[in-house]
Amino acid sequence: MTGKAVIDKFLTIFGDIKVFPFPMFCIYDPGSYRVKGEDIRRLISTVKPGDILVRGFTNYLDGYFIPGYFSHAGLFVGPVEEKDRELVHRPHGKKIFRTGDQMVVHALAEGVLMEDLIQFCRCDYMAVLRFPEKIRQSSQAQPLPIPANQYHPEEKSISHRLDGGEEIRFSEAFPVIFRVALENLGRPYDFNFDFGSFARLSCTELVYFCTKCLGSFLDILPIKRRVLFISKAMIPPDAYVRSKLELIWASAAVDRKKLSRQK
Repeated sequence: MTGKAVIDKFLTIFGDIKVFPFPMFCIYDPGSYRVKGEDIRRLISTVKPGDILVRGFTNYLDGYFIPGYFSHAGLFVGPVEEKDRELVHRPHGKKIFRTGDQMVVHALAEGVLMEDLIQFCRCDYMAVLRFPEKIRQSSQAQPLPIPANQYHPEEKSISHRLDGGEEIRFSEAFPVIFRVALENLGRPYDFNFDFGSFARLSCTELVYFCTKCLGSFLDILPIKRRVLFISKAMIPPDAYVRSKLELIWASAAVDRKKLSRQK
């Protein structure tokens, strides 16, 4: 290899090194996120309000401690306008409220927040899951027990109709799902993954809580998984992939073999 080739190679590698001043360390990241511009363009033309988004990362330390292929879930709520600010209850939620055409509500360590779809796409692989247009109860399994006072009257009505064998159109359910999502902006994150309480919300707890009126269709319940060396009864993001939701789209970097094993 010539001297120029060595220098060129060094500069190529040098340009992919990230430096973090505190704590002082460097990482070599030649590829950055694997969800690319062409993926995002297809996603933008595909996603609809009410879709559940799941995503994952490669070579992130916490990904090795979160069970399953996908490590995070969020709810795509679509257009958010200034008039929707009145739905937000918590002072911190009002601070982080944003308007936009394609918004996602999800829970991170900072709590329940809202951000633009493109921001949410900063990951290595992701998929879109969708409720059918017409929904029926899928089994006699009982959804997670949530206190009755945490249901809106509209949620109770939808849930009771499903339990009674009635068919529900998703377009009826989405307005209340949208409302619940915005009401929970600013709620703190649940680091204990306690699915017996919804005072704090992890990412899948948030999705479950927002869509609880359709719980008898989803038929999703916590399962034992190991998280950060502790066995917990939790809902992993992969549970939504395995559910009766329809897989609408997946980014090019998704491992199709792992994805197919979820279904």
